Amino acid sequence: MRDTDTLVRISRLYYELGETQERIAELVGLTRPQVSRLLKLARERGIVDIRVRDGSGTPTIAPVLQERFGLREVHLAPAVSGPEDILRRSVGRLTARVLRTHLRDGVVLGVSDGAQMSALADALPEAPESIAAIVVPLGGGWWFGGGREEPFRRVAQAFGATAVSLYAPAIVPDAATRAGLDAHPTISNVRALWARLDVAVFGIGHRVWTSETFGDEAMADLDAAGAVGEIVVQPFDVGGRFIGEHLRDRVIAVDAEALARVPTTIAVAAGVSKVIPMLGALRTGLIKVLVTDVATAEAVVEADEGTSPRS
Repeated sequence: MRDTDTLVRISRLYYELGETQERIAELVGLTRPQVSRLLKLARERGIVDIRVRDGSGTPTIAPVLQERFGLREVHLAPAVSGPEDILRRSVGRLTARVLRTHLRDGVVLGVSDGAQMSALADALPEAPESIAAIVVPLGGGWWFGGGREEPFRRVAQAFGATAVSLYAPAIVPDAATRAGLDAHPTISNVRALWARLDVAVFGIGHRVWTSETFGDEAMADLDAAGAVGEIVVQPFDVGGRFIGEHLRDRVIAVDAEALARVPTTIAVAAGVSKVIPMLGALRTGLIKVLVTDVATAEAVVEADEGTSPRS
C-alpha cells in the first residue's frame, strides 16, 4: 500500500483538506499508525514539500473560465478522489473563505438550500464573527438536513448576523396558492429583502423536478424542453436559457431576473454529475463568482468546447 497514488491521496486528504488521520484511516481502510507512517513516507519521497504537489493546471484553467463566461472571480479547490462528501467538504471550506471576503456590515445575503450549502455552513466557525448583516433563504423550504437547521440559518449564526425566515414551501400546487401565501407579511417581507440582495450564494442543482414536486405532466414538459439543471428552482437548458415559464407561478423563490440584479452572485458546485448543469448555469450569465474544484472546472471547459450553446 505504498504506491504513489495512495501516498498522494493520503497527503491531499491530510495536508490540503484537513482530514484527521483517524478519518483518513477509515476512508482508505488502514489503521491510524499506518496512515502516520505513509505520511512520513510521502515526505521522504518528496511528494510533500510544505504543500502537496499539484500538476492539475490550476493556474491556467481559472483564467480560461473567467474569460469564457465573463466571471469576476474563479476559486478552485484541489481535485480529490474518494467519496463525494470529501469533495463537497473541500469546496465548502473554500466557499466559506470566499464568502467572508464579500460580507460587511449592512449586507443582505441570500443563501440557497442543498447539500453544498450545508457543507458551506459546516465549514464556518462555531464562534460568531459579529457582522451586522441580514441573511435570508433564497427560496421556500424543502430542507431535509437530518435534524440540523437550514443552511441560511447556520450561516447567519456563524457570522452573528440576523436570520430572516421564510415559512413557505419551495413549490406549491397552483398559482392561487402562491398568491395567497405571497400576501402573508412574513413572505412579502422576504420578497422585499430579495430585491435588496447584495450577495447571493447558491448551489447548482442537477434537477429538483419530480412527479412529486411539479407533477408528471410538468416533469415531462421540462424534460422535453431539455432541462439540465436549476438555480433556486429555476430550470434551465444546456444553452443557459431558463425554461418552464408556465411553472414559475408555482414557485416561491427569488427569480432569475432578481438574481441578475444582485451585485455579487456566488455559484458553488463540484463533481462529475454537476458538469453539464454547471455549463448551463454559466451560460445563463447570472454567475459572477464561481467556486468549484480543478477537475470539475476542466471538465466544464471541455464540455463547453464540445457543446454548442444552441444545442
